[in-house]
Amino acid sequence: MKLGLKTAFLASTLLVAAPLAAQEQLKATWTDPDDPTTAPVTAYMHVLESQVERNTGDAYDIELYPNGQLGDQRAMVQQVSRGSLHFANIASGVLASLGYPQLGIVDMPFLFKSRAHFNASMNRDNPFIAKLMDDVAAETGIRIISLHPYGFRNMTTKDTAVETPEDMAGLRMRTMEVVPHQKMMEALGATPVPIPYLELYTSLQTGVVDGQENPPSNIILQRFYQVQGHMTETQHVMTVGAVITNEEWWQGLSEEDRTAILAADAEASLAHDGIGAVNDLLGVQTIRDEGVEVHSLGPDQLEAFRAATIEPTKAWAVEQFGEEFVNGFFEHMADYDARF
Repeated sequence: MKLGLKTAFLASTLLVAAPLAAQEQLKATWTDPDDPTTAPVTAYMHVLESQVERNTGDAYDIELYPNGQLGDQRAMVQQVSRGSLHFANIASGVLASLGYPQLGIVDMPFLFKSRAHFNASMNRDNPFIAKLMDDVAAETGIRIISLHPYGFRNMTTKDTAVETPEDMAGLRMRTMEVVPHQKMMEALGATPVPIPYLELYTSLQTGVVDGQENPPSNIILQRFYQVQGHMTETQHVMTVGAVITNEEWWQGLSEEDRTAILAADAEASLAHDGIGAVNDLLGVQTIRDEGVEVHSLGPDQLEAFRAATIEPTKAWAVEQFGEEFVNGFFEHMADYDARF
């Protein structure tokens, strides 16, 4: 009996002394404030953190850095490329401008009818999108985990009421560093001025630009309504968010861990779209309540904007990416257009 007690004691001592498996520390960042009840990407990141840790048995500890704490989106791409940052949510067009121009095809104007239309056509299980993601990873070393519909973008200006394409002539309009957005502005007669998102409020306030275009959620989160007098519901482009990671790190994970992270991404994407849809519903009225004059356009007015921008931007895409790629993309989109 004494021998049994001694053996049990030694065994328990070894168990206590054995070191626990160390958690791998991961970093995730994005530009929005840390309020998951109002910011879609923030909701996504908090759910991703929770679900990755849960799905992997706490093998990973994700540290969250909201509000651009680790730099602007260009800096995020650079950090992901170096492998010092594991997850970032950026506008897909930023990655297109920095490393893989063909990705800019998803930023063409008037592509998507709704969030549901976007999610169906941009899902990574679709052959065209899967190949696009693989090609981006092979070329840049950055893996796109998923694409998100951040929200339809609307025009805002300080003094000019925009109701027709002609009203845009001569305006200096801030855009992201997304070439299709800039080409769209040029087609409307405006001058595109790329300015980092975190510098935009001051640029509007000081008159560096006359206006900008963003989803209502961004206009509210960044209080652009304080320095803009008009908003036009053009819904000309769906902001495409991309969750990115380092391809070498991603391929170094076990198949089990990659599956766990993708499952967490799917769950987090539901939170993203839920918050985003609510913001879509309430955002325009909030902006109106803040004193901005909101211009709602009828079908004929929207068609005028569409007609002014579709062909020039598509012609640019063919010139840049080749007819085969562009036609392949629009054939892919045609499979979903009739369903929504």
